Formats: sequence, structure tokens, C-alpha cells
Amino acid sequence: MRCSVFLAVLSSLAAVLGQGTPPEVLPAVSMITSKVPFQCSPGKSIGVSVEPTKITTSLSEVQFQGTGHGRTDEFASCDFRVELSYWYYKYRVAISGATIRGHANLTDGVQIYQFNTTAIFRLQHLKNFSPITPPEITNLSISTMLTELIPAQIGGEGNFNDDFEVAVKPSSSLVWSPCFHGSEGIGNQDTTFFDFIVSATSSDKTGQGTGKLTSGLTVDWDLVWEECTPDWTEMYSWGDVRIDNWETCTYRAANNQTYKV
Repeated sequence: MRCSVFLAVLSSLAAVLGQGTPPEVLPAVSMITSKVPFQCSPGKSIGVSVEPTKITTSLSEVQFQGTGHGRTDEFASCDFRVELSYWYYKYRVAISGATIRGHANLTDGVQIYQFNTTAIFRLQHLKNFSPITPPEITNLSISTMLTELIPAQIGGEGNFNDDFEVAVKPSSSLVWSPCFHGSEGIGNQDTTFFDFIVSATSSDKTGQGTGKLTSGLTVDWDLVWEECTPDWTEMYSWGDVRIDNWETCTYRAANNQTYKV
């Protein structure tokens, strides 16, 4: 019995240590796009950095829109996509939580009462890659790694003008990416993305207050890593949602224009 318990402890420690060791080389940011450029614009107000233990997204212009007048909430949000290339061979990644940071200037009882953080991992696989022959056909696989509505109590009495920080803990177990084979990226057969959604909601009970995020919102997305053995079959069957023939690209010979269906 003692031997069994000891082996179980060793197994648990090995799992923890495996998840805590990042790869030697981190993925590179290839491209950033936004669905709401008036709130967050690539090249202007979206910053993304990748570190061994986190991805930091800085959204410097995210701001509450309109005024509540005591009847409706105010909403600030950014919905954006980050393409990452050149994942390290024999690793997979998951998001274990997040931290939302910022500075708020809230007057006359305005309160930030809720945040949303969502991170979705996307794998796009070009089926007819070698050789590439038109039409180009791409499969899509996605899994949600984190999605949480977090209650908050920032402000709400008189005036508030200070920094804030809100921790986000996932309510479910880790959702892992596929095991990377090291050649993911622009111009290759497989491309990978994170879709991030970040929002804050405030209320103005009196209708007389104002709410401002003086420096937007910054989110640290906590990363955990695990060594693995790449398997092509497992990779292309990965995902909570899989759509075969998700995108088809054809060409018009006259000027080599691309059309996506």
C-alpha cells in the first residue's frame, strides 16, 4: 500500500513539473486583427507579448461607450485575433487563468461590476498542401480554453480614481492545444490563432456619474506547458468543434485574384 501511494505521489509531481516547464523557444506573433477597430486597433492600440508563463494583451483605447443615465449599463470591449507561428516541437499549451489590470476614474457612484475574458484556440489545416493545387481547401478546429464572466465591485460609492486588478480562475479543467510539430505558421500547412474577447461592464445608478478607463485594459493570460508526442491523426481530429472544408479558395487566371467561399 505504501509503495502504491508513493508511486501515485511521484506521478502527480511529474505531471506538475511537466506542466511547469516552458519550451526553449516561444511562438512569435505573426498578425493581429480586430473586429472592433474603434475600440482596439492593430498597430495602434493592441499590444501582444509572449512570455514563458503568460501572454499579455494591452488594449490601451478600450473605453466605455455612451452614458447609462441610471437606466442602462455602459460597455467596453475588444474582440481580436492573434496569429502565432513556430510553436516549439513536442509541446502543447493551455490557459490556466488570467489577470485583468487597469486604472479607472469613476464618479458619483459609477461601478464596474463585471468583466468577461474569453480565449479560443484555432487550428486551420490546409488539406491539399503538397503540392498546393486549386482550389485550396482548409479545415477548421477550435476549442475554448477560457471563458469566464467575473463579478467585480470597483467603485460604487462616491468617486474612485485608482488602479485595479481582478483575478480570473477557470471553472473547469485545462483545455489543451494539439501537440505542436514545430512548423505551424504563415505559408505552412497549419496555422494557429488565439481569438480573445475582453470586456468590462459598468452601471450608473444615479445617472449623474461618469466612468473612464484611463489606460484601457491589460490582460495577462496565464500559460501552462506540457511535453507531448506529435501525432498527425490526433492533431487533425483535435478540437471541440471541427469543420471540414471550412474554407475554399479558387483563382481567376486572368489576374490571379483569390476568391474565398
